[in-house]
Amino acid sequence: MIDTVTFDLWNTLISNWPLDNQRYGRMRVDRIRGILKQNGREVKFDDLFQAYDSGFEKCKEIWRQNLDISTEEQLKIMFDLQEDEKYRDIPPSLMPMLVEAFAAPILDEPPPVIDGAREILEQIKKESYKIGLICNTGRTPGKTIRILLERLGMIGYFDFMTFSNEFRIRKPDTRIFLHTLSRLNSHPQNSLHVGDIIELDVRGAKNAGMLSVHFSPDHIIYEQIAPDFTIRHLKELKEVLNNLK
Repeated sequence: MIDTVTFDLWNTLISNWPLDNQRYGRMRVDRIRGILKQNGREVKFDDLFQAYDSGFEKCKEIWRQNLDISTEEQLKIMFDLQEDEKYRDIPPSLMPMLVEAFAAPILDEPPPVIDGAREILEQIKKESYKIGLICNTGRTPGKTIRILLERLGMIGYFDFMTFSNEFRIRKPDTRIFLHTLSRLNSHPQNSLHVGDIIELDVRGAKNAGMLSVHFSPDHIIYEQIAPDFTIRHLKELKEVLNNLK
């Protein structure tokens, strides 16, 4: 019997598309440049943005190993890519401001909630399912996502949340799934994970011994990794859970 449901965040509960990431990236770079300028370190926007993009590629090399790093470490990677040596040794006193500038854009321009997300969370919460969140954080750290979820009125639905930048391990590594379940006092055979990415969410959940639900609004069929269930709208999750009772 299923007593626990864990969710992916991006494009499962909250939208996150490439154009959003580009917009947030320019906001990050503009704010970081302003902080550096105020502290006597003039740098061209285009140069800093190029380092931001190149740093993202470096981060992806780490992420492909199912590992994660902090926002401060991401910033240090970005600054190390600057040709001018004075940007490679940022004073520790500036780092908290730079970290905040890096993380803040999503709070200033919050992304939309996926249709039906609040409703399904409320429904399964009322039915006493334990609810977890398992999130690969990317450029936005868990600390900021918690604030975002609170502002969106969604944080109260979750009994435990795991963010990869804090746990230092990313999906599809089974350890991030099993860690979340252990904190929920749940067992894999009684748990179900919902997510939009086959390779990360479905593969990871199945390898951890959980049931998997692929959230696929476009109903994409993958042959190599078959989810246990596929839904096109989050409201369909209720029927899946009813059938598992």
